[in-house]
Amino acid sequence: MNADLVRDINLPGWSDQSIWGYDPILECYWAQLWRDEDNTDAPRISISSYHLIPTQALLVRLIADALNTPISDIYLAMTT
Repeated sequence: MNADLVRDINLPGWSDQSIWGYDPILECYWAQLWRDEDNTDAPRISISSYHLIPTQALLVRLIADALNTPISDIYLAMTT
């Protein structure tokens, strides 16, 4: 049985509830990010699995673009 991969994104200024993962059914990556000050269930940034992001590298680039942050910072935040 395949289970979704879900991991934290540890970025300064972004909430501990920020996560990214892999959807084995759609075979793609996704992410949801909340700012520290957000008091809502809806993430500030959402990259849905329905965008069909096929690689982790592309997900990293999309998050970096959305946050205007260096790709290396995003990669480290997703893998530490």
